[in-house]
Amino acid sequence: MPDTEESRQPEILMRNIVFATDFLESSRLALDYAVAFAHHYNAKLTIVHAIQLPPEAEEVEMLRHLPSITRERATSRLEAFASRVRRLGVDTEVDLRAGDPCAAVLSSTTENEADLLVLGTHGAYRGLEHMLIGSTAEKILLSASCPTLTVGRHVMAGMDLDLNFRKILLVSDTSQESIAAALYADSLGRDLGIPSELIQVSADDEANNFENAQAGIEKYCARLRCQPEFSDHEWSDPAYHLKRTTPAKEIIQRAMACADGLLILGVHKKSGWKRHLHASFAFELVARSS
Repeated sequence: MPDTEESRQPEILMRNIVFATDFLESSRLALDYAVAFAHHYNAKLTIVHAIQLPPEAEEVEMLRHLPSITRERATSRLEAFASRVRRLGVDTEVDLRAGDPCAAVLSSTTENEADLLVLGTHGAYRGLEHMLIGSTAEKILLSASCPTLTVGRHVMAGMDLDLNFRKILLVSDTSQESIAAALYADSLGRDLGIPSELIQVSADDEANNFENAQAGIEKYCARLRCQPEFSDHEWSDPAYHLKRTTPAKEIIQRAMACADGLLILGVHKKSGWKRHLHASFAFELVARSS
């Protein structure tokens, strides 16, 4: 049977999507993207929100065995979100949890067997170098066991259901996490029918050390070639990467200017560079991307 648009199966299995909301504007923006991905992959969407009940509310629930006003209000807001999404034909459920927001979101992704987690971030800068995106978002990014789509405050609103992205930009640092990101970026690009480009980010201490950078890229390409999808892919050629090795600041500037693409990168707790460099770059990219 020929490989037509109708017969071709998606390369990424995406049956369940979890969308985490704190009811702030960044979450409302991220909901557009969660809905679009759920619509494209015909996936179930679960909207999760965490509440931290005051002692009085906990006492009411324990003694009366009834939901507190805090819980009822949160449930009502979640259902309002879900009702709007269901009208678009997306199978949608709500998941209200009490307790720490990070733990609530992570447990929801596990119990709902999420193939994708979507959340909004509201990063802000203090000074020239310091960046804060919120400890909850950072913990989730470093701990989630499924791919996570973050939508920052600079991303344009109004994503339609057709996922009209122009291209995927994969940002790599030659780490093992970048191998997983490359597999995901390549498959997602095929699913969406858009091109994918890979660029290597260079650390400051690698900028003037060509031999070390080349050795790292050659090891990275050797690991890529072990994957059947990349045995003869251009991303497995060290020359491809050496031409596209770019300082972190330039990548961030490019991310700020590219409003119709997807950025993909692997986030890891321990970097091949200094930990503070990785954290600064990865989360600045998340916060400033358009």
